[in-house]
Amino acid sequence: MMRLNVAILAGGKGSRIGLDKGFLELRGKRFAEILIERFDGCNVVFVCRDDEQADVYRRNFNCRVIVDSVKDFGPLAGIHSALNYFRDYVLIVAVDMPLVKRKLAEFIYKKGRGYDALIPMWSDGKLEPLLACYSHNAIEEVERCIRLGIRKVSRAFERLNVLYYPIENLKIFDERLISFVNVNTPKDLEMVRCSLTDSEDR
Repeated sequence: MMRLNVAILAGGKGSRIGLDKGFLELRGKRFAEILIERFDGCNVVFVCRDDEQADVYRRNFNCRVIVDSVKDFGPLAGIHSALNYFRDYVLIVAVDMPLVKRKLAEFIYKKGRGYDALIPMWSDGKLEPLLACYSHNAIEEVERCIRLGIRKVSRAFERLNVLYYPIENLKIFDERLISFVNVNTPKDLEMVRCSLTDSEDR
């Protein structure tokens, strides 16, 4: 298997679901544990919102942690921290996406090399910037957006060399595209638990 640089964004407060999403459970395992296992053998770091959360993750999951470069700025600050940490290509994965397929992730990472970013895109133009590959070459533009108060991740890459990759083409790795399912509410979590088949939790 390919050895990836993987940054798992864990800084969200989980206000809609009432719990830090890394601690949500699926089939007896917490989301953070699922992702650690999914990317076994990779260079994995969790990006937390502050030192307090970082300490909690370090204690509970025995993982490497860094914190958002700008407090309360959202995912873009997490991406900035990840780029600054790896200084190379990095696969960004949100901690609330526990169904991501390893082979799909490897393809995104490999295909994204040579671009400033590879961001999967649905047929209606909707982007998936939190399961995407980013290059350290993009860090100056990310910093510019942070200075200007621009929080939307896709805005930070508008002026860069981005490959917007059709998500439909990723069905060869994930037939139902469950890799892109993110859990925001108790209803989302229940739906994932009910619909997951034995072959789709790995």
